[in-house]
Amino acid sequence: MDEDEVAFILGESSNNQPASSRPSIPKRGENRDFDKYFDESTAEYDPSEVDFQELRRAAWATWRTKPPATISGNNTHRVEEEDDDELARALALSAQEHFSRSNSRQPSVVVDDEEDEELKRAIAMSEEDARAPKRRKREETPEEERRMLAEAMAASLAESESGPSTTFTQQSQPSTQISTAPTSIASPAPSELVSVPTLKIGGQVIDRAQLEKERRERQAARQAASSGNSTPTTTTHTPTAGPSRIAGMASLASSSSSSNAGPSIPRPSQTSSIHPLQSAGPFPSDAGGEYYPDGEMRNVALRIGNPTTERTFSPKQVVGNHSQISLIIMSSFVIDDQWVMDKNILPPPEEVPTIIVRPHPKDKQEYNGKIQLHPNGEMWVYPKMTTGFGSAHMKYFWIFYKTGRLRVVISTANMVDYDWELIENTIFVQDFLPLPMPCSLRSNLKTHDLPLQFSHLFTHTRIHTALRSLIRAHPNGSQIPFTPEDGFADLAKYDWSKVKVRLVLSIPGTYTGYDEINKFGISRLGKVLNDEGWVPKAGEQLDVEFQGSSLGTYSLEWFSKFHSFISGKTAHQLSNRPKPNAWPEIRILFPTLANVEASHLGKEGGGTMFCGKAFNNVTKGLFRDSRSKRGGVLMHTKMMVALFEPEENKLGLNQTTPTKSAKRKVDELKDEVGGWIYVGSHNFSPSAWGNVDFKKNPPTLIIKNYEIAIIFPLDRDKAKAQAEKVAPYVRPAKRYTAGDIPWVSQLF
Repeated sequence: MDEDEVAFILGESSNNQPASSRPSIPKRGENRDFDKYFDESTAEYDPSEVDFQELRRAAWATWRTKPPATISGNNTHRVEEEDDDELARALALSAQEHFSRSNSRQPSVVVDDEEDEELKRAIAMSEEDARAPKRRKREETPEEERRMLAEAMAASLAESESGPSTTFTQQSQPSTQISTAPTSIASPAPSELVSVPTLKIGGQVIDRAQLEKERRERQAARQAASSGNSTPTTTTHTPTAGPSRIAGMASLASSSSSSNAGPSIPRPSQTSSIHPLQSAGPFPSDAGGEYYPDGEMRNVALRIGNPTTERTFSPKQVVGNHSQISLIIMSSFVIDDQWVMDKNILPPPEEVPTIIVRPHPKDKQEYNGKIQLHPNGEMWVYPKMTTGFGSAHMKYFWIFYKTGRLRVVISTANMVDYDWELIENTIFVQDFLPLPMPCSLRSNLKTHDLPLQFSHLFTHTRIHTALRSLIRAHPNGSQIPFTPEDGFADLAKYDWSKVKVRLVLSIPGTYTGYDEINKFGISRLGKVLNDEGWVPKAGEQLDVEFQGSSLGTYSLEWFSKFHSFISGKTAHQLSNRPKPNAWPEIRILFPTLANVEASHLGKEGGGTMFCGKAFNNVTKGLFRDSRSKRGGVLMHTKMMVALFEPEENKLGLNQTTPTKSAKRKVDELKDEVGGWIYVGSHNFSPSAWGNVDFKKNPPTLIIKNYEIAIIFPLDRDKAKAQAEKVAPYVRPAKRYTAGDIPWVSQLF
């Protein structure tokens, strides 16, 4: 197939300009086989809402690409990594239309002519795309997150000690559903090196000079806007669906950019060495920007709240210099693609190969566990959900720079503007430099645990498949510095010796036997704490608090097991535990209704926080009010602070002097651990952490969510001071008074 044939099918000329006329589409009755094929493909669509002439054109383009006899049949070709020719044909049908759009991050309709069922899905996507506005309103993203979090809360409310339900009734979706299009994943032939990005169609190359010119014009416009050379117009959007509190949150996001509620430029940092994951600086830099070989944890740079002297992170700081990036692998529970593009946060995916891990559309179960390649070079990976309820809730980045450096980011913030500008979130960044010679990863080295954990996660979520496809299909695929071969053996190229944190993953599934259940969730956390010795000593107890934005439904059995695991007990040690008879003391940090009402955003800002059934007559004594140090800002950071206290000091309420046996000389305490801190995506719920059933033999662990987090130790001689420094909220958190109730977004 040469360029003119491809262009004819697309209805455009080979030089990327519209052709004088579109290919002739047979009128009804002229080709009965095609009429039958088209009618079967579009039988379920409403003629009053769909442009059937446009759909007929799309179907005819597919019909012409392959003989009708080959299109028919029962071969089920889903979004998989199969034949090279299939991806080439799919790209031929969609690439030029896609690249001509101003919004290059919006998915385009890709018709796969291998299977009628694929065409039906493509047409369905085309119908949705035609009805949807070309630019998504900002109001829709908060509503989308609210909806997705509501689904996660539904999972928590449905949780029982007996495990997940075997039935699942899919809930209706609001009109703010993000539209995506199915794409057949296959492997085209390697791209040839030319002066502009190329697109291989079979053995031919489509000239994309005009497309490159248009892309650079768009990029220049974005850069001009971001540098202040143009004056953006602020538009107030009227929400089309969803509770007003969510729409209000988005409108406040727009208005706050011009307000004086908070500083637009962070003040110089006065960071002290008391923070275990902050350095005083200065930091090294290369062409990619400033980097942090020892690891750096900061909160996000807000546009509201009290000014702060602490260093903060913005999205652009986290990503770095676009021109120096060769590959991005990232994951987020919610992504506002329009915001990412408008603010130039990520480099253009047609230039930088980009893999985005994100939840699959809930109303399109066929996408579950699949991969979708967009002709702009961006790959979407949908993690496999094994139960009806559950969330792909991870938030991380892997950024590969042309300088040879690798950046790993663990975040509590979604890729939406309000998570970075209007609500507290915490970001951990660590950069890893290449070794002179690769050093094989060893499971018995604690510093190698982080890359080995990611290797398992990448394999489970099929990052290896996405990488192989990008290397073959993307114009800059030959420059990707990271391959999945030999179990991601390229991880051995980096120096991991400065890793101070341990990774905790949750991956949905049912795991049987101690070896398996120790790999994930709460059982993994208990084993890491036990292995590291980050546990209270004799005569000490755990003083612990959990700050999150969504809570689960708790039973005494689960709550007690959770406390045992975070005390450093392993699953083996808990197998014969007695039945609990009292609720352990874990302080639950969650904002009161009065707190939310008095915040800068008011009730409109609390739409992504869910209490569910966590607060009741039994648990209310455990609740504490969650208040940001920056004042009037609500908390989205997920953080657990655990300190080792003398047993007579009940949760820090009675600050008695330790007994002589508890007193230690400073030099004896210098290298010991006095507690630890967790930061990540897990909320305080069984869906996130899992539930271990010891009644079964062997025991089983059931997890419903994808989650990712780090834990790190606190020095014994300054554990309290370090905890005060790390926590973005006021400590100690105040106990709920008699009149306090938690904020319950569903009621407002």
